[in-house]
Amino acid sequence: MSVYIDVLFGLNIMMNSIILILTALAAGIAYKKWRILAAACLGGGFVVSGVWPEFVFLHSAPAKLMVSVVLIMVAFGARSMRINVLLLGIFYVVSFILGGAVVGWSYFWQNSSYLQFEHARLNQIDAESLIAGTAAGVLLVGLVMRRMLSRMFRRGNFYPVMIEYRGRRAEVTSLLDTGNCLYTPVGRKPVVVVEYSKLKGILGAAVSGHLSLTAPELWLTNLDACPDNDWLSRVQIIPYQGVGTHSMLLGFRPDQVSIVTKSGLQSAKDVVLAIYTGHLSNDGTYAALLHPAVISSIANQEEVGVCASVGR
Repeated sequence: MSVYIDVLFGLNIMMNSIILILTALAAGIAYKKWRILAAACLGGGFVVSGVWPEFVFLHSAPAKLMVSVVLIMVAFGARSMRINVLLLGIFYVVSFILGGAVVGWSYFWQNSSYLQFEHARLNQIDAESLIAGTAAGVLLVGLVMRRMLSRMFRRGNFYPVMIEYRGRRAEVTSLLDTGNCLYTPVGRKPVVVVEYSKLKGILGAAVSGHLSLTAPELWLTNLDACPDNDWLSRVQIIPYQGVGTHSMLLGFRPDQVSIVTKSGLQSAKDVVLAIYTGHLSNDGTYAALLHPAVISSIANQEEVGVCASVGR
């Protein structure tokens, strides 16, 4: 079998560039085209070196791993160890997906048995199969990798929240919502949006009974019919703006809101809960949207505590 080094080199530059760009997109980081091209050329040179027996030692598993690390550093520059390991993992996953897609596409259109295909698979992966398989692999990376990493990122922004009201407690998983800009008109207190189903058990029979018997769109207009005056004294009306809509949310001040962080259970001050009648998460992963100001306030409290401990 004849091997054209220029074709092999050019083909690997193209594939390496696609893999590195997909790695950057999947990780959600910026990249520079000249760095991607330089790393792709370096990878192409590495593959071409396999043509000569003198360089066979470069194609052992440890050597390939080292070359992969170099490619990542050339393509994306010096970053933290954690980011480099993440990029290296994504790089391999993308490579395996694209390689599997190319071989799978070629095998899918073969009119032969599996063993026959295994015997001739290297010779029969033509340019059409390479292009079509690469396109399928890119689609898979776009659909699978981005979604998987998005879920990983979201998982790191989940906080268990404990809500206390009149001696009753509700525990709910919240998602830190950086787009939550809701504040109360009076006192400008941050608003945490919580599903009604999670609050129903702590509101008491009078309040939950009134809200359950009243249509949600009539909650605000029929507040005077609620028999619980103590709860009414805590009620706040929260205006919010959606896409092309303006509306109001019914909120109230609980006795206490505590959030579980890495430092332990932390109390959040001056928080108002907005009651949401629908579901915030399609899969039920979380049932509250945490205001970023709440987390910032807790972080400031922790810093003050550390400084106070150091000063003793």
